[in-house]
Amino acid sequence: MIGLASRDCDPHPAAAAWYPLNLEPSFRERVWGQPDLSYLYASRPPDPLRVGEVWLTADDNRITNGVWAGRTLGEICRLDGAGLLGRAIPNAGPSGSPAFPLLVKFIFTSDKLSVQVHPPDQYAREREGGAGKTEMWHVLQAEPGARLAIGFREDLVAGRQPDAKTLREAVESGAIERMLNWMEARAGDTFFVPAGTVHAIGAGLILCEIQQNSDLTYRLYDYNRPGTDGRPRPLHLDKALDVMEWRSNGGRTGPLQCTDQQSRRVLLAACPYFATEKLQLDKPASYTTAGRFEIWIVLEGDAEVEAGGQRSSCRKGEVVVMPAGAQNFLVNPGSPCVCLRVYSPELEGDVIAPLRAQGFSDRELRSVCFPLRPLPSGDAA
Repeated sequence: MIGLASRDCDPHPAAAAWYPLNLEPSFRERVWGQPDLSYLYASRPPDPLRVGEVWLTADDNRITNGVWAGRTLGEICRLDGAGLLGRAIPNAGPSGSPAFPLLVKFIFTSDKLSVQVHPPDQYAREREGGAGKTEMWHVLQAEPGARLAIGFREDLVAGRQPDAKTLREAVESGAIERMLNWMEARAGDTFFVPAGTVHAIGAGLILCEIQQNSDLTYRLYDYNRPGTDGRPRPLHLDKALDVMEWRSNGGRTGPLQCTDQQSRRVLLAACPYFATEKLQLDKPASYTTAGRFEIWIVLEGDAEVEAGGQRSSCRKGEVVVMPAGAQNFLVNPGSPCVCLRVYSPELEGDVIAPLRAQGFSDRELRSVCFPLRPLPSGDAA
């Protein structure tokens, strides 16, 4: 392991120093959060008391190992974005500077999140000066009866859609909550939520959320409850009405078992911003970054990741960011482990074409790839 480097005397480590990056998590208080995080973290800082989100790959998450130790992901994007991201396109942060493209979170709920919607890229750039937000959720733990909502009920979408006045009245009365498409969430489920889709997460859930690196949220309804400061949280009804879609191509995904000689590998969801695979590893496996960064999230067990002559350990609840410049790397599980592997794909070439080559039909691909262009021949299988 390379020792800690002085940030003043070594402001820009050489590209040859690329290695698996460990990051320090950031615990965020939320009014709907939980005090008990023991499912993922045996110990954690005593504050805040009710943690709703644990941010793992935000721009301000700090590297804890090697020559980049002490620097944040955002700093590395500015210093050597090509070496870190490769062919992946960085986000544009609020100041216009490059930002790490993807944010990984763990979400812990003891109450319902607000009814909300996130803007698409164009609206976010024009109105907010940042990126939009498309996301996915992978359910790690769910209490019996736990629910979440994605989009509106089918009968509401198929029928006459309420006008802005009616929708405002539904927000004021709380009826907006009953208009949503609520569904049961179970451990192992995966859900895709494109920008523009109204959604909510219920109580009793632990999720891994993978999203564009954006914190833009427009709240339609927040149950008239106070925030952590004791005051009602602001609503953003006008902006929400600007970006919300009545019809959505999101919802529960249909994961696909992929051909892999090294591990049991399942594709959970893929879109132009991210592709997420779930792997079960019980022996060492070698991988290549293929010219882009990857994020490995350990959900069960532990693993050691090796690249560039450096080794980084990763336990349950932790992530390793593999820079594009690291190229080849080895994942060596210390015990049978379950990981999520996340990367920014060229959707057609990196995901859809290989799956079609394995024999998956368009119907199967549409359950996990968003959006999916039809075959020229119009495969209706």
